[in-house]
Amino acid sequence: MISRRLLGAVIVLAIGGLSSAHALTPGATCERVASDGLRKCVRKVGSAQQRCYRATGAVCLPSNSKLTAAYATLSKNLLAKCPDQATVTAAGYPAALIPAGLDARLREACGSAVATLVARSYGGPHAAVRNSASTFDQQCLDGTFARGLKLLNYELRQQSRCLRDAHAGKTCDTAGLAAKLATKESATTTQIAARCTAPLETLVAVDAQIFVSRAAAQCRCLVATAHGQTSPLALDCGPRAAAPVPPRDTPTQVVLDGATWGARCGNGSDYAFWVRLAPAGLPVEKVIVYLQGGGACYDGPGCAGQPATRFDALGENLPSGGIFNTNNTANPFRDWTIVYLPYCTQDLHIGGGVTNAFPEITVHRFGAINVRTAIAYVRDVVWAELDATDPEGYRGDRVRALLTGGSAGAYGDIYNYHWGLDELRWPRMTAAPDSGLGMDNGGADGVIALGALGLLSVTPGWGTLPYLAPYCTAQSCAEIFDNLEVATSPRLKMLPEQQILHISNQIDNVQRNTTNFASTAAFVNTLRANYCTVQGKTGIRAFFSALSTTQHTQITGTKFYDTTVGGVSIADWLGSAISAPDGVTDKIATGTMEADYPGVLPFPCTVGSPSGAFIDTTNAVLD
Repeated sequence: MISRRLLGAVIVLAIGGLSSAHALTPGATCERVASDGLRKCVRKVGSAQQRCYRATGAVCLPSNSKLTAAYATLSKNLLAKCPDQATVTAAGYPAALIPAGLDARLREACGSAVATLVARSYGGPHAAVRNSASTFDQQCLDGTFARGLKLLNYELRQQSRCLRDAHAGKTCDTAGLAAKLATKESATTTQIAARCTAPLETLVAVDAQIFVSRAAAQCRCLVATAHGQTSPLALDCGPRAAAPVPPRDTPTQVVLDGATWGARCGNGSDYAFWVRLAPAGLPVEKVIVYLQGGGACYDGPGCAGQPATRFDALGENLPSGGIFNTNNTANPFRDWTIVYLPYCTQDLHIGGGVTNAFPEITVHRFGAINVRTAIAYVRDVVWAELDATDPEGYRGDRVRALLTGGSAGAYGDIYNYHWGLDELRWPRMTAAPDSGLGMDNGGADGVIALGALGLLSVTPGWGTLPYLAPYCTAQSCAEIFDNLEVATSPRLKMLPEQQILHISNQIDNVQRNTTNFASTAAFVNTLRANYCTVQGKTGIRAFFSALSTTQHTQITGTKFYDTTVGGVSIADWLGSAISAPDGVTDKIATGTMEADYPGVLPFPCTVGSPSGAFIDTTNAVLD
C-alpha cells in the first residue's frame, strides 16, 4: 500500500515528467511572452492614462511611475525569454529582427494602442470633448474607454491563443474564434450604448458600433505586431499576400477591388492609386502621400456637369513634375516613397460610403474610405519591407510622412490628418495643404453652408460624420483656415513633426471662385484676416506668396522650385520644415496687391510674428 506522502511524490513526478515532455520550445516561449507582454502592457498603460485624464484632463507625464513600471516589466520579461536573434527568429518573427528591435516594437505598439483609444474615446489626445463635457457625458466617455480597453485585452488574448495553438501544431478553430469575437463585440456595443444618456456620436462623432468596429480593427494590428506569423488568421493589417511589396523605385498602380477592400469611385468602379517605393538602400519609411484635386459637386445638376473622368481613378497616371520629380536634385523628397491618391468622388476626399442617387446622376461618396484604405495598404507594404530588411523592423513611429494635396486634395489633407495621427498611428506625420484654404465668405453660398450639405447633412449628405476630427464636428468646422485649424492646433506638436504647413498664393482665382467670394479683394482680405487669427498657433505655419498673377496649386510643377518668398523657394521651405520641424517659420509676402487690386487691405497684424517670419514686399511677379 502506497502512503499518502509517497503517492503525492509520484503525482508530482508524473506531472513533472508530463510537463517536461510538453515543455515549450525557446521560440514558442518567446512568442508567448511577447504576445502576453504586449496585452498586459496595453491594459496597464491604458488604466494609467485614464487615471491621468480623469485627474488632470491631459496625458500622463513620461515619468509617471505606472507607465515606467509597465514598460520596464514588458522589456524585462521579453528580453529574458527572447535573449538573442536566433530565438526571435525561431519565434516566427522576421529573420532580420533583433531582440532590441522586438522590444522597441512592442513598447511602441503598447503606447500607441492606448493613444488611439484615448483619441477615439475622448476627442483627440488633448481630450477636447471630455474636458468640456458634462459630468454625465464624462461618465459615458470614461465607460466607453474602459469598455474599449477590455475589448482590446479580450480580443488580443483570444487571437494570440489561437495563433500559438496553430504554431504548436494544434487546432486553431478560426470559425469558432470569429463567432466568439463577434459575440464580444456585440455585447460591448450594447454596454457602451446603455451607459450613455446621449448617443455617443453626438459627443465623439462615432456611434457605439463604429467605435467597437474600429477597436477590433486596432486589435488586429496589435496581433500582427505581437506575432511574426499570423496564419491561419486572415488579418487585414500587417504584412500579407493581399498587399504585396512592389519593386523599389518602380511606379506601380494598385487597384483595390471594391468587393474586397470596400473602396469605390464615384461611378462605382474600383479605386486605384499609385505607389513608388524609395530606391534600394534608401529609407522606405519616408513617405509622401499626395491627394489629387478636382473640385466638388453637391447636387444632381452640378455633378452631372462634371467630366466623366472626375468619377474614375483607373485612368490616372503618376505625375512627374514638382514634388514628384525624382530627377531634380533641388527636390528634397526625390528619394522618398511616393504615394499618389487620385480623386474620383467629388467629396473633398471625406465621403463615408454614401451613395447620392440624384435624378441626373448617381455618385458614390467614398472619398475618406478610399484615402484611408489606400494609405493603410501602403502602411502594410512599408511594414513588410522593413520587417524583411531592417533589424528594428516596422514601427509606426519610424515612419516620417508628409500628407499633402492640391486644391480639393488640400481639403482632404486637413480633413483626414487627424486619422493619420490617431488611427493609422503615424505620429510623425506633417500636413502640407496646397491652395485649399477652405475659407468661408460669410454668405449662404460659403464653405460653411456648402459643408453643411456635404459634410453634415443627412440628405443628400456624404456620410462624413464618423470620419471627421472628433473635436471639431460642428457645421463651422467645414472651414479649414481658420476654424478647423484653431480646433486642431492644441493637439499638434506632441512630436515636432506634427504641424500644418499651408502653401498658397494670395491671388488665386480658382480658390476665390470655388468658394464664391465676391471679389479678389474680399478673398485676399479674408486670407489676411484669417492668417492673423491663426498666426503663432501651435503647429500652424504658412508660406503665402504675393504674386500679382493668379496662381493655383504650387507643388506639382515648376512653381515648387521657382516661387520664392525672401529668396526661399517652396521646395526649400518645405524641405527645411521637414528636416528641422521646430525651426520652421512663416514666409509671408505682401507684394504690390494693395496697389494692383482696389480694396485689398494690409495684413491687420504684424506679419513678422512669430519670430523669424519673413515679410517680402518685393514678391510681385513670377519670373
